[in-house]
Amino acid sequence: MQSQWKKLVQTVLLSIGIIILLTACTKTEQPAANEPPDQQEDGGNIGQTLTVVPPAINNTQSAEMAKYQIQTRLTDFQLINESGGLAWGVTRNALRLYYTEDQGKTWTNISPAENVQFPANPKYGESIYFVDRMHGWIVREGMGGTDTIVLRTNNGGISWSLSSLSKTDKISAISFVSPERGWILTTLNTGIGKQDKSLYRTQDGGMTWEKMTSSGNGETTTTGEISKRGYTTGMTFSDAKHGFLTAIEFGTPKLYVTTDGGEQWRAGTSFFERDKFSRCGNFNISAPEFFGREAKSAWMALSCSSGETTSFSGFFTADGGRTWKHHSFTLDKQTGINRNMAPVFRSSTDGWAMQKGIMYYTTDTGKTWKKHPESSVLKKISEDYPEIVKMQMISPKLGWILVENTDAKRSLLLQTLDGGKHWEVL
Repeated sequence: MQSQWKKLVQTVLLSIGIIILLTACTKTEQPAANEPPDQQEDGGNIGQTLTVVPPAINNTQSAEMAKYQIQTRLTDFQLINESGGLAWGVTRNALRLYYTEDQGKTWTNISPAENVQFPANPKYGESIYFVDRMHGWIVREGMGGTDTIVLRTNNGGISWSLSSLSKTDKISAISFVSPERGWILTTLNTGIGKQDKSLYRTQDGGMTWEKMTSSGNGETTTTGEISKRGYTTGMTFSDAKHGFLTAIEFGTPKLYVTTDGGEQWRAGTSFFERDKFSRCGNFNISAPEFFGREAKSAWMALSCSSGETTSFSGFFTADGGRTWKHHSFTLDKQTGINRNMAPVFRSSTDGWAMQKGIMYYTTDTGKTWKKHPESSVLKKISEDYPEIVKMQMISPKLGWILVENTDAKRSLLLQTLDGGKHWEVL
């Protein structure tokens, strides 16, 4: 009886194995039409359609034949110049990174190897940074006790090299001022209103990293160390010596500065007067964003939230961050799903804001705002993609906006060529 039962089990298992093998062979022998193997994105992440071309192929007949299309969910982007930009997302824990040099007509896949897993979507300025078309870095936090990995490219993503940081704390910011010199900030919450902060620097393009200042393990902070108090909101270096770290300390925006490349830090000149914001319940402040190569003019976005509404204003500098002047914005308070969407500026005077599907622009640092006519394309798309992930203007005319539907796991990247009057899907 036992012998017959054993034979029956072996027969069933053998049948299952044959079915699995036949199924696997069928899938391998029938790839998707016009889709190179391993290029099809997750079927549940339908959204943006990109026309992808292989690297280093010119506009020849062979390039036309090598084109293929994919559908993917994008989670962030960054315009590098007026013709080129990056867009990316994570599919099955693999980073899908693409670059365009023709305003989105075609894209090149510059993703790192899939064996480098990403449990979360990288954010620009936090865990991904490019100083130009060729030089970029991606930081992946350590997992399961492993080191934090820093990927770097000096050929536009054709190849990526690896280095590591010994710590596995949260990656809070990354900033580079040249292909050789950059910084990474890591943080670890250690108590209410307290956060250990460690700064790493590279001077060889990311091949090696040295640990610099740290908030330390003690309760007190010695001269030159990054303050243990507060939660970091961003970090920016304007040149090899000058850096800025923004934080919220017990509900109040703070700014710390370094003038020696991160060796020593001190509290910046007092710029925030809480008495002027008596009706605000919560604040947030962005890291400084510098305009142009001279690194003198910059701005920081300040949000003021009360209940279900948020209003924005800004701090602007014209002397490299030594002094900051507050400018109120004559915009309505924002409500709804996009209430935390800050305006964007590309100079100390020219800015844009999206409110309730309408684009507003200013040429006097937010004192007055003019509105464009409602974009029919943007209005229709916002019905299915109501959330604004990010907006950026790289010139007075050219800008991108990423919208998504989180529940449906879909996103769309749109472009304007006339300063926000009209939009089209890339």
